[in-house]
Amino acid sequence: MTALLLFAFSASASPAVGAVMEPDDVVEQYRLHANSKGKQGPDAELLCKTAVEGLQVCASVLDGKTWRYATHADAEVTSPTETLKGPRLGFVRKSVDGIGGYWVRSENDGREGLIFVRPEALKVLTPAELVVAWPQPGVVIAWVPGNPSLDQVLSVGVAKMVEATNHPISQKLYRHDGDEWLVWGEAKAPQTP
Repeated sequence: MTALLLFAFSASASPAVGAVMEPDDVVEQYRLHANSKGKQGPDAELLCKTAVEGLQVCASVLDGKTWRYATHADAEVTSPTETLKGPRLGFVRKSVDGIGGYWVRSENDGREGLIFVRPEALKVLTPAELVVAWPQPGVVIAWVPGNPSLDQVLSVGVAKMVEATNHPISQKLYRHDGDEWLVWGEAKAPQTP
């Protein structure tokens, strides 16, 4: 009985772990911020790894409706333990009149990086290959590429989201080829004359 209680206690003590996407410079920026707040060593080092060109995937510790970045001080965090929830993983289907549709996930729940970690999860949206963008914290945009009008509208939208936020993630657009994530393109706002 005691062994069972100890196992139950240790299982409940392990944090729920998700993943978030961040720009390449996030580790250094976090270290500088943490140092300015008096944190040093493992507490000042984010638990991240290079994901794909321009991006880091960082562990997040989930606590109900809130989350925080995992650091090297979080010794019990080794890999994601959580999955994306719901039949559409939190994505909402949107459309551009007369052009086509796309999906947006804007949960900011510390889980958007799980799409990078487990790209096969996107198959609940469509069996087709998708292009994915992470323009700002908590936001993921996905669509089936190949419609030039939709590709352009969504690229411009991603570029505008990156410009409008004080914490831009990436203007790059990514796709998973079955083996790895690759840069598909880069979102650019239209040039004004």
